[in-house]
Amino acid sequence: MNSISRSAAESGMPASPRRDSVVMGSQNYASVVLRLIGVELYKIRRRAMSKALSIVALVIIIVAFCIISIGSLFVLTSPPATFLPPPCTASTPQGVQCSNQSPTQAELNRGKQNELTNISAPLRLPDSLTITTGIMSTIGLVLIVILTGTIVGGEYGVGTIRLMFTRGPTRTQFFLAKIGAVLTCIILGIIIIVPLGILTGALLNLITGIGIDFSFFTGSWFLHSLLKLLITILGLFMFAMIALCFSTLGKATAAGIAGALVWWGLETVLGVLLLVIGNTTTGPLADVAKTIPNYFIGNSINALSQNQSHYISANAQSGAVPDWQALVVLAIYLVIFIGIAWWVNQKRDVTN
Repeated sequence: MNSISRSAAESGMPASPRRDSVVMGSQNYASVVLRLIGVELYKIRRRAMSKALSIVALVIIIVAFCIISIGSLFVLTSPPATFLPPPCTASTPQGVQCSNQSPTQAELNRGKQNELTNISAPLRLPDSLTITTGIMSTIGLVLIVILTGTIVGGEYGVGTIRLMFTRGPTRTQFFLAKIGAVLTCIILGIIIIVPLGILTGALLNLITGIGIDFSFFTGSWFLHSLLKLLITILGLFMFAMIALCFSTLGKATAAGIAGALVWWGLETVLGVLLLVIGNTTTGPLADVAKTIPNYFIGNSINALSQNQSHYISANAQSGAVPDWQALVVLAIYLVIFIGIAWWVNQKRDVTN
């Protein structure tokens, strides 16, 4: 076939006309990348693993709110006397609420209702938004790391990386398409799962008989809620890029998944150890130990999220790291991981 093609080219034979059913889109750089993103999303949609990960995410968010609602069921089925303060004795610590008076029925009902309101708060906005994004920041992180490691490392595992690089678009365009597909999956996941979590909490809240007080819903609250969702997307994207980097370096799905999850676990363990060192020592060593965790990816994301939760929920506290510092740290990590993966992708010989 190759000899025939060369002979045809050397003899000046005209190329066969393209069929009318073949539609060629714009060949500019951005259009090619967008079409490649569509191809990657099609491949993801056709995989059974992506469907399984989606089902797992949906089930986890529903089960999580069902578990949260167990506390409300316990309060509803308990007698009002269960929530009375303990009797006052000589051994009762100072500051602990106690009472030796016999309460009226109205006071009993009021105490039970207050306890039910407090324990069922995570089922209602604004707390249900914080609960949902928190679940996505942990369970969703694991799922997106698995997906990213698969779509990047899988190309090396089955050898399709060589075929991809001979199809016309540049290596950088294929690389950007992988990143764009991962980011699209993250955004779609947040758009679907966060409203599902809020709706599940609202439906389970019906058993309590407590209505949702929308006095919190203001323009400022809505803006900070959107920012919190964007921060959740950023956090998932950060660890997805770690998985992309390690999958590219290791040329395997397992390398990307293990690398990202180990990085996440090491940050958690080192953060605890450095906190212990900082609290048990004094001097410059304690200051350094307390400062280092501020430059971790997870802590930077948590700081950004807490700074927004402070405006969303009255019980939340602001983070210890300012937003600008956290954003600079995350930008540096992104440049490093994406830059390394891009450079290796450009220089690697995939013919063997």
